[in-house]
Amino acid sequence: MHGYAWGADNNRNAALSSLARMLAVLDLFTEEAPVWTAEALTAKLGYSLPTGYRYVRELTGVGLLRRGAGGTYLLGSRVIELDYQIRVADPLLAASAGVMSELAEATGCDVVLGTLYGERMITVHQARGSEGVSASYGRGRRLPLFRGMLSKTLLAALPRAQLRKLHGHHAQEAAAVPFARDWDTLLANLKRIRSEGYAVTQGELDPGLVGIGVPVVSRADSIIAALGLVMTRQRHATLDVDKTVQLLGQAAARILAALAQAQGGQAQVPG
Repeated sequence: MHGYAWGADNNRNAALSSLARMLAVLDLFTEEAPVWTAEALTAKLGYSLPTGYRYVRELTGVGLLRRGAGGTYLLGSRVIELDYQIRVADPLLAASAGVMSELAEATGCDVVLGTLYGERMITVHQARGSEGVSASYGRGRRLPLFRGMLSKTLLAALPRAQLRKLHGHHAQEAAAVPFARDWDTLLANLKRIRSEGYAVTQGELDPGLVGIGVPVVSRADSIIAALGLVMTRQRHATLDVDKTVQLLGQAAARILAALAQAQGGQAQVPG
């Protein structure tokens, strides 16, 4: 009995490991490198050629990859289908889109929403304001972990154990950023953000642009997100920061209330 259970667990773990290795192929397809050959991605990941070919074949079969010219591969149409499904079915997006559009219209600024998937921070929605700023980290683009208003707001909302793990796994990236160059420095900077209730960054992702962000956290719904405004330096220079943070806080509260109503959970903005 015990031997059977142990063997079943091992088989399950091996299957999960194989799946993770196959999905790692998709991580190679980036804005900088959108096209790969099977041989190149296999070499990049350090897989054997038979394994690499098998992964590419299976991913192509389910539409996550597609064949290009000259034996190359690109992301497939299934990715577009999944993105559409997220847009129409994700509770956080459903609760946020209208609120963000209203905030963009009221302020003229771009309004952005970021969240954490595993150890990746990603902008999941962006509402354009009349000011017409050109924020480069729009929907779907991965954010630097330790730079920018959304990332810093998200970091400040994380439980300490999760934060420590994230910092440890990305120590090289952290060391290159004064904000997070070591564990103690990161903690001190995040303590200040938590105390003030918002994060402000200037020119960290886009020259000439300023971001102001607040947390959107619902422990009951397992949601840790950040809501922010992106504006020009000129706009920021004349801005009433306290009033702006209040507007962001009210918008965050509305998003959480809509989530709670839709899911029947309890939501709160942490102090």
